[in-house]
Amino acid sequence: MKKNWPFIIITGFGILATLLFMYFFVYGLAVNTVRSSAVIEKAYPNIKPEEYINELKIKAQKNNIEILQIEREDNFYLIQIINREKMNKVSTLSPKFASLSVVTLSVYDIGNGTVLVGNNPYLWDVVSPDNLIDDIAEEYSEELSDLFDSIYWDLKKKKEKLM
Repeated sequence: MKKNWPFIIITGFGILATLLFMYFFVYGLAVNTVRSSAVIEKAYPNIKPEEYINELKIKAQKNNIEILQIEREDNFYLIQIINREKMNKVSTLSPKFASLSVVTLSVYDIGNGTVLVGNNPYLWDVVSPDNLIDDIAEEYSEELSDLFDSIYWDLKKKKEKLM
């Protein structure tokens, strides 16, 4: 019985290439999924951090969100966003998950815009086995994302009116 070595070699390379492709694809997908669950990352062009923080404070009061400024340097802010309503709701369900209502956010200048990076409350979806906690965490994450985006659009409209 003759062995067809070219066929065996080509098939071996194909299988190896497929496995490597699958590894890198699945690994990249998994890393991006975990990153998006753990970190809120937003970038907004043509906005200064000071403008963004001032507008955030105004919107936070309207949305019953508390802002604590931890650190402030040149074009860099480290703040905590606390939603007392969510904290009370979650702590009555399970006190160990009350910290999902606290988001630490870094706001800094990148030259031609502002970047926000912070912990995502949706991370608790991975940690908590309780579906109600998952729903609250997901809702709060989406609420914050919408708040951050609306601040950008409001500032953009204000700048357009001034021009």
